[in-house]
Amino acid sequence: MKKQTAFILFILIYSGLFSQTVTVKTDLTYSVHLSKEKTNAPIIILLHGYGSNETDLFELANGLDQRFITFSIRAPFKGSEIGYSWYDLEFLPNKQVTCNYSQLKESKAKILSFISHACSAYKADSTKVFLMGFSQGAIMAYDIALTNPKKINGAMVLSGRLLEETQKTKLDAASISKLKFFIAHGFSDNIIDIKEAEKANEFLKSKNIKDVVYKNYEMPHSISGGELNDIKKWLVKQISPAPSKTK
Repeated sequence: MKKQTAFILFILIYSGLFSQTVTVKTDLTYSVHLSKEKTNAPIIILLHGYGSNETDLFELANGLDQRFITFSIRAPFKGSEIGYSWYDLEFLPNKQVTCNYSQLKESKAKILSFISHACSAYKADSTKVFLMGFSQGAIMAYDIALTNPKKINGAMVLSGRLLEETQKTKLDAASISKLKFFIAHGFSDNIIDIKEAEKANEFLKSKNIKDVVYKNYEMPHSISGGELNDIKKWLVKQISPAPSKTK
């Protein structure tokens, strides 16, 4: 009996150690919030804003649907006085900015590689990958989803904009029509004007993307409690089985 107990204890300890040593093959720094599902869990990729890091959005993982594995990734470019960014930018008058699109594409390639390796390492569901980005992270989410729709199931774009470079990219019309978007923006956003969200919403509609939720909130350039509640409901809908039709 003692030998059997010792063997079970060994297996439990070994399993615990193994679960803690799962790593994703990547040169990006990241944090992970595990799913309650053992295998085939859907994935959320959190993309922080300009000048921040992977800890900024990670605390949101506790409040999201626990069926997801949630990864929060640190952007690869380091600023001289601020945190990290997905690409360099320059602030111009009238809330306009320049975009280093070559750096954006470099970051995008790293994120897509991360997704592939994360799905493999954690035995996750590669057909249920969702992006959640804030500000510059939202800009990344738009670009990644629209240019790689076969790898992304949907995106939550919070207080962001859709770049002209993304719009001018040759897009796969059939594939992007199946994407799902949750767009959120504050009426009093002092960094990215709410008109940018409206224009993005119209662009998605023009591309025959029908599964788009667009919501506005009484907030500045931030994330509100009401917005998070709506995100939670949206996520549940994305991975919950459709109710059966009764005759």
